[in-house]
Amino acid sequence: MASEPILYCDGAYVPESQARLSAFDLGVQFGDGVYEVVSAWKGLVFRLDLHVARLVDTLHAARIDTGIDAAGWSHIVCETARRNGLVDAAVKIIVTRGMLAPGNADPRAAKPSVRAFATPYAHLGTAEQRASGIRLQIGHQRGMAPDTLDPRYKHTARLQYQLAKIEALDSGYDDVVWLSAQGFVEEAPRSNLFLVKDGVLRSPALGVLHGITRRTFFELAAELGMPVAEAAVTAFDLFVADEVFTCSTSGAALGVREVAGRAIRGGAPGPVTRALNELYWRKREAGWHGTKL
Repeated sequence: MASEPILYCDGAYVPESQARLSAFDLGVQFGDGVYEVVSAWKGLVFRLDLHVARLVDTLHAARIDTGIDAAGWSHIVCETARRNGLVDAAVKIIVTRGMLAPGNADPRAAKPSVRAFATPYAHLGTAEQRASGIRLQIGHQRGMAPDTLDPRYKHTARLQYQLAKIEALDSGYDDVVWLSAQGFVEEAPRSNLFLVKDGVLRSPALGVLHGITRRTFFELAAELGMPVAEAAVTAFDLFVADEVFTCSTSGAALGVREVAGRAIRGGAPGPVTRALNELYWRKREAGWHGTKL
């Protein structure tokens, strides 16, 4: 990796020390922005097309026009990793609504700011957590309702998620999941959620980000001949599940051994979790859905 990280910054590649956002940027002032994270492993970017498509959709829905098309975003991802000498990497793109001229309060007039940076690939869980599973707290805060902000926006305003995670850590848990206002399980701050019960792989259907890894695991389960279902999930379903795991761009499946004080009876990682995760990495290392850096 370069001695000083190289970032994409509004059309140029510059050292990290030069890639600053103004305090007047609406992303800094109001958390008004969106982001995307893409991972590369052994020089192959995984499902770049889907990540870029999600970013393009989110930008359009958020009414942020950068003038960058899908091919441009793909180039930025790969070039940012290459310039930092990384073949195992996480590349994060952050787009804020940007700057307004002094005295102008119309957000439609803002000029977007774009940053992209690459860091060495890191799993979401530690080696110990991947081997023996994590403990999940069910947060007291409720997820944001779709009629307030659709969870499909991958946005930068993360205060509620950060507070929920801090409270879970303070309570001795490793991570947190939250419920909807109606009491249905949604997701974790950086992960989607799965459970296995009676041979069926289930994941919450509503109030969740449409995760690329989540979609991938549904495809892998189908390849293994496992029934899958997107359905309403309650905390009770988690308590009595045979297996529970989270999934994310950062490390794929992470087994859960306990939810809100209830041990998951199938252990962690359970056999289904292991089978899916092993297939994921085996296919990924063979080049499945990979784009060369």
